[in-house]
Amino acid sequence: MAALTAIVAAAAVASAGASIFGGIQANKEGEKQARFAESQAANAAAETKRQTDRSLKIEGRNIKETQDRQRLAYLASGVTLEGSPLLKLEETRRLGAENLDEIEKSGSARSEAQVAEGRLTADRAKSAGRQGLINGITGAAGSLSRLA
Repeated sequence: MAALTAIVAAAAVASAGASIFGGIQANKEGEKQARFAESQAANAAAETKRQTDRSLKIEGRNIKETQDRQRLAYLASGVTLEGSPLLKLEETRRLGAENLDEIEKSGSARSEAQVAEGRLTADRAKSAGRQGLINGITGAAGSLSRLA
């Protein structure tokens, strides 16, 4: 009978140890997934910034080329760059600046959303890991309570 009790106790201790080990592993995996999610989000945000910067550069070049074509067309036709032609050039500059501003705001918003999504995913992974750890500890406590 004492041997059977010792075997049952050893099994309960082994089960408790396995539960705690499983919980620790789940917590480690949650942390690992959280780091990965944050890294992926940072990479996506950096790529969005790169694309936005490129779009800004291209749009800025297109605006300048449009203004240059307008100036050349006016000058080639003998019109001075005063009055209506000057107003048209100013409108082109203003609309171009608005386009550049919109591209920049849009890129910033996408980048910030990617980082926020990465943080949310990371928080979920950490939470799942912590829950796994808690489940392991409570499972161990349940196994050991059967000994009492």
